Amino acid sequence: MSHDRDAATDPRTQLDRAAALTASTRAAGWRWVRTYLTGWAAGSVVLVLAIGLGGTPGLVAGLAGWGALVAGGVAWVQRQGFSVAAAGRRIGIGAGLWAATYGVLLAVGLLGFAGEPAYWVPAALVSALPLLAAAWWPAPASAGATLPDVAP
Repeated sequence: MSHDRDAATDPRTQLDRAAALTASTRAAGWRWVRTYLTGWAAGSVVLVLAIGLGGTPGLVAGLAGWGALVAGGVAWVQRQGFSVAAAGRRIGIGAGLWAATYGVLLAVGLLGFAGEPAYWVPAALVSALPLLAAAWWPAPASAGATLPDVAP
């Protein structure tokens, strides 16, 4: 009986492979979180501009486009096949801060600045900030990769 182990069945080799696969999966997970939140931020800019500058047709078109973006985003996320443990928290925080920002911007804008680009263009950009911050804030060290080091 031989004490030599085949490299493929060696426990150390298997553990190294498992660690590499875990790191790769986490990096891919952070990549989709970044993509998802960045897409949401871009959609928010368009939505706020449509509502603030487009009158009733802009509101209708903006909300229809937003609905399509949300439906597409949900379908895309479900196809990812994996998740990052912190993704739900990160997306939740970004979404909550976005909702608060969006609500305040719309309330102020619709009550006092209807149709004024000087308000709505900066407001649209500000609406994206919570989502961009959530997308591009570095991943926790336990994630195996920081977001800035992972290609989109």
